[in-house]
Amino acid sequence: MTRSYGYGTDTGNLREQNEDNFCVAPDLGLWAVADGMGGYKGGKTASRIVVRQLAEDIINGLSLTASITGIHHSIIRAAKADPENQGMGSTLVAMLTTDDHYEIAWVGDSRAYLWDGALLRQLTKDHSYVQHLVAEGVISEREAAVHPARHAVTQALGAEELDAVAVETVQGVLKNNHKILLCSDGLTNEVSDDGIAAILLQETDPQQAVDRLIRQARQNGGADNITVIVVA
Repeated sequence: MTRSYGYGTDTGNLREQNEDNFCVAPDLGLWAVADGMGGYKGGKTASRIVVRQLAEDIINGLSLTASITGIHHSIIRAAKADPENQGMGSTLVAMLTTDDHYEIAWVGDSRAYLWDGALLRQLTKDHSYVQHLVAEGVISEREAAVHPARHAVTQALGAEELDAVAVETVQGVLKNNHKILLCSDGLTNEVSDDGIAAILLQETDPQQAVDRLIRQARQNGGADNITVIVVA
């Protein structure tokens, strides 16, 4: 099935380098955003390992969950082999499409949304400290958006303290008017869900939507690297 799509990444206004990486492989039905952590060298290395190994694994017939589980250990081994990369890690949100079906898998706080032409729905749940507080009823979603610890993730690929990562997945059917948005938190920390929805309502072309979302994130502060993929 032929899909229209758009993608882009931006360093943002404050960071000197871009630690995000992404994968756009429509021939594989694979789309992914990885947000590296651990300083420029480490973060960029970790996110690069993620997208490269993910694509290779999908070519070799592995499932998203099996691939991501292995990537976690690959990053740990790479960090141990190079002291400069010690402590590096990455979040990941990835989508695999087959005909009109999709599967999304994630670790960390990079997100996937479904846009149905009128409403925006977050498909992923952040693996983060504030999301845990929301789930426990300690704080509200509104309070989570401005919580001082909102950047603290509870899971990341390459986190040495985790023997394994708990990969979460969600599946669904893509209809004609649907779009899937994958992004790093450089977008969602700067642009609210309502703001994202307003842009997707106005910009029906995926690439124009991506460009506008990145511009808006920069205008709203651009404190982090920004990576966005929109698949129709």
